[in-house]
Amino acid sequence: MPRRHQNQKPSWLKFLTVQKFDQLIYWGVMGFILLYTVAAALVSVHRFWQFEVFYYDFGIFDQALWRVAHFQPPVIEHLVIGGKWIFADHFNPGMFLLAPLYWFTDRPEIMLVAQAVAAGISAVILHKIARKVTGSAILAAAVVVSYCLFVGLQNALITDMHEVVFMLVPLLLILEAVVFGRRKLVWVWFGLTLLFKESAFLLGVGLGLFTWWVRRDWWREALGMIGIAAIWGFLVIQLVIPYFSGGQYAYKPDFYREAWKNVLALVDVPIKRETQFLSLWSFGFLPLLAPASWPLIGQDWIVRFMPQNTAGRWALGMHYSAQLAPLLALGMSYGLSWIKSRIKLQSWSQKKFWSKWWLNWGQLSLILISGGLILNALYLHRVKLHGPLGLAYNPDFYRHSQDFEFLEKMIQAIPPTASVMTQNNLAAHLTHQQVWLSRDNYEDYQPDYVMFDLRSDQNPNNLFAMSRDLTLIVDRLKVDPNYQILFQNGNQWIFKRNVKVL
Repeated sequence: MPRRHQNQKPSWLKFLTVQKFDQLIYWGVMGFILLYTVAAALVSVHRFWQFEVFYYDFGIFDQALWRVAHFQPPVIEHLVIGGKWIFADHFNPGMFLLAPLYWFTDRPEIMLVAQAVAAGISAVILHKIARKVTGSAILAAAVVVSYCLFVGLQNALITDMHEVVFMLVPLLLILEAVVFGRRKLVWVWFGLTLLFKESAFLLGVGLGLFTWWVRRDWWREALGMIGIAAIWGFLVIQLVIPYFSGGQYAYKPDFYREAWKNVLALVDVPIKRETQFLSLWSFGFLPLLAPASWPLIGQDWIVRFMPQNTAGRWALGMHYSAQLAPLLALGMSYGLSWIKSRIKLQSWSQKKFWSKWWLNWGQLSLILISGGLILNALYLHRVKLHGPLGLAYNPDFYRHSQDFEFLEKMIQAIPPTASVMTQNNLAAHLTHQQVWLSRDNYEDYQPDYVMFDLRSDQNPNNLFAMSRDLTLIVDRLKVDPNYQILFQNGNQWIFKRNVKVL
């Protein structure tokens, strides 16, 4: 049997041109995004079934969307502005685009699935941007993997539901329009982004600066973005939200009077420095090589770390890093582009994969860089930060959902047309009817049902904002002539209001 020549390629490599190799990378990335979307949906839905999704903030949005879908005012329950439109809390009419989903189902889980899908769509758009900016399929793949596995984004996907995750889609469409030079589309997506949250006006200013940096001939568009965003922010925060709330905007940042203290406040607490370091590490510190992305990243960090009254935003938990994720990914793309421009590459052309003309040291460098970044993302997700979407491949997580049938039975005991007062985790399952969070003065609300789960060692969020020991309210209900015990099993209670016969 004749021996194969030393330079002869295996038969399976003969057909693999660079273009086909790029196609394999593309479909591999799309497959990864699909699996990521499914994982995010599974974890979110099962957390809902495990009563780890809460009225604050899932229920607030879900209640408003349900009402809008049924052509009712988006009135919400809220501990401060309860009984008013959701715009009394935040101005986010862009979320109403999700309301038609409730024309096809009445299951609240659909919103959690929609949130996962939005994250998946944002990753697809990001891949297109990264491919354009880097000019490399393998580098674009590393950007997408780093984005999806960023723990700040993962935490946003498993923490209730928030408008900022859905806003990622129009935000990335703006960036795509700028990168690809589509002037008209910029304004469409820019306007839509502003409709997702009043604080997006600061993001709009950053987008204007980014646009000017990468496209100097778009200076009119850049100035327009900055001006429109500033005016929009003033009108919404100073006029629109106070109109609906009947007072003032409740989320005004508390800055220091001295400028130097505000600058120092960006890094004055260890948790801030740790969050910033881990965020940059998640994207290979490459945004540091991309000045175009600095205004976008900077505005996010200023709003998040500079005020004195935003301590809840300083860590990677919850949803406060969701907006930062695509901005860091954009910086990573431009950082990789800068590195790639300094690596000598042979022409890719139609050269065969693995030939000496294709796999030169330059191309091998890109493969090694991409591989290193993907391994970095996997290490942070799996070992260092324990990304929560790892629950998707943990069988015990799914079995745990069966442990909450007793709470599901309590929910089913409440008629769908009745009013109910209950706690944070139970209220999230009752948003399609009149629901109030537990209050000491329950008599003023006269709910048809009052429901409690007073087991020990619960998630503290279950009893969010409960100012007193709920057992005291239970004791009052026991002797209240207007209520009777409908259900009691250990520390679970359902009280039903007595119907007065006239």
